[in-house]
Amino acid sequence: MKVFFILILAFVLSNCSPKLAPDAGWGRQQWTVTELKGVPVQQSGGRRDAHIIFEAADRKFRGNGGCNQLSGNYSLDKKVIHFSEIIATKMSCDDINFENLFLNELGRVDRYEINGDELRLKRRQETLIVLRSK
Repeated sequence: MKVFFILILAFVLSNCSPKLAPDAGWGRQQWTVTELKGVPVQQSGGRRDAHIIFEAADRKFRGNGGCNQLSGNYSLDKKVIHFSEIIATKMSCDDINFENLFLNELGRVDRYEINGDELRLKRRQETLIVLRSK
């Protein structure tokens, strides 16, 4: 009888898995910017490619804007995402205009779509930033 009870309990518990947060699989992978406001972004394959790494457990992110290191917080609920307290180091570089546009658009994002290794950050229906995971 004990064996039967244990088998029933194991079956019930295996079917009661907690619902994962939408960003549960995002952590610790680099999401590199491939498109900004509809314009493809050239990649160098180096560490200075504009990218974001999500720290899902803390709802924080870090990365690179193409020149400077950046970090901040994000909030997420279903398909809604907001980035806040975005900060960046202040080094000067040739492509600072790109970085400034990237940071500005990141602050405007209000929703996302994910399909495989592609993350689209949007403002209403307009895609602002497209990222791919590595």
